[in-house]
Amino acid sequence: MKRDEPVMRTLVPEECIRTAASLFACVHASPSLQNAEQLAQWLGKDPCHLRALDIALAEWGLAQSGHPVGNVPGA
Repeated sequence: MKRDEPVMRTLVPEECIRTAASLFACVHASPSLQNAEQLAQWLGKDPCHLRALDIALAEWGLAQSGHPVGNVPGA
């Protein structure tokens, strides 16, 4: 984790991170054009959404590898 990671995470609303995690989970569980388009459209709505997805994917990856992560659904 980068040194500035905790600071950057506080700049992204928790709701955006939860939405990013939810949209990614849909694409991961059921890869389809519709789910991918829904994620892509959401990402295009706000520059903050891309950072939220980055955070959600980092947390998801850590949880999948067995590392303890707070606030990750399904972890």
